[in-house]
Amino acid sequence: MKRILGGDICKDRVVCWLLEERPNDLRSYWKSEVKSRSKDPVEDQMTFYFTKTGISHLLEVKPDAIILEPTGVHYSWLLAHICQSEGIEVLWVGHCEATHYRKSHKLPDKNDLADALALAAYSCDHWGIPDKFLQFEPGPIVQIRDLYLQMKSLTRVQSPIINRVRQQLCREFPEAAFKNSQPGKDGLIPLWAWLGNVERKDVRRNFYYDRLYDKSVAKEYGIEISQFSQRYAEMLCQIHSWEHEAEQKLAQLIYLPQFKEYNQVFDQFRIGLRPRALLLCHIYPMSKFESLGSFKKRLGMAGDELSSGDRKGWNAGSGSKMCRSELYLWILLAIAPVKNRPRGIIGERLGDFYDKRQEQFKKNTEGGNTFGKLIISQTAAYGCKLLFKELKKALKLKG
Repeated sequence: MKRILGGDICKDRVVCWLLEERPNDLRSYWKSEVKSRSKDPVEDQMTFYFTKTGISHLLEVKPDAIILEPTGVHYSWLLAHICQSEGIEVLWVGHCEATHYRKSHKLPDKNDLADALALAAYSCDHWGIPDKFLQFEPGPIVQIRDLYLQMKSLTRVQSPIINRVRQQLCREFPEAAFKNSQPGKDGLIPLWAWLGNVERKDVRRNFYYDRLYDKSVAKEYGIEISQFSQRYAEMLCQIHSWEHEAEQKLAQLIYLPQFKEYNQVFDQFRIGLRPRALLLCHIYPMSKFESLGSFKKRLGMAGDELSSGDRKGWNAGSGSKMCRSELYLWILLAIAPVKNRPRGIIGERLGDFYDKRQEQFKKNTEGGNTFGKLIISQTAAYGCKLLFKELKKALKLKG
């Protein structure tokens, strides 16, 4: 039997459990062996911090393979990279599979040690069966995932900056405080570029904000635009430049020839660049999905409708929360508004599905509650079903 190391990733460390053979009764084994483990991670000999010393101690264990969940993206990536560099095989177990395995063997919940043991035991039970482990595609898929996460981070940091500078403009340039404009071909938004005095390459100079500011009531009463506002605007332009650069790189990767059929199907569904990037990371290659259920589960759309008396809702289930959020947003922006729906049979089916559900809940609901979230959830689940069928057809796969 190989030396199998199950690793549960925490914020600054990995909690490990080594198995050299599969215990006959996992629950009994846990009860007896956990007594020898320290609850203090600093004292525990099989907990390794992400430092040079901590990693060297992990390597001294000399495992043949380490088993991880794809959580804590950066730390798990770092550990996997180090182990692969040292000739240690890295296997990945999906969160749903790991959770089900732990529960089925009655190991405790919310316990890092139990999670590590479950990962090690799971791999012992399924050793040599590739389908039981996640297959991470190297190359473009990894780059696409990294760029998507970078762009998501850039989007998240913008809102508080924008809100703050708009507050400043309420007293320094009220006429422009809540102006919205579309980014130019360089990715910069005209208001922030003007406010931050940022030079824009290959973009014709527009004097709109100069003229608007000349007429501003704040300027008339001697109120100047603060350096604080200017620097915040400059910061926003820098973020938008990074975002624009990442988006260009992302487009180059997504439209590589190997993703041609995927993009043809995404186009039919009018799925935008960012959501299709996330979808690709989770479903490529489609050959790994033998059923619609596994496909929906991977995308976080394997939930069930809940109905109890006057209460209705949707149990989202397991899977990727980010994919689920992107799919909800896609329905909200591309399917709910009639004018935005994709042309063709796919758009008609999704539109009809959404409209019928909306009409149904309007008739059967009192008090004006249209169950918008439930309708979006149902339509997203239906969209996944159509997407699965169309991708299988385009790639000429069974299923």
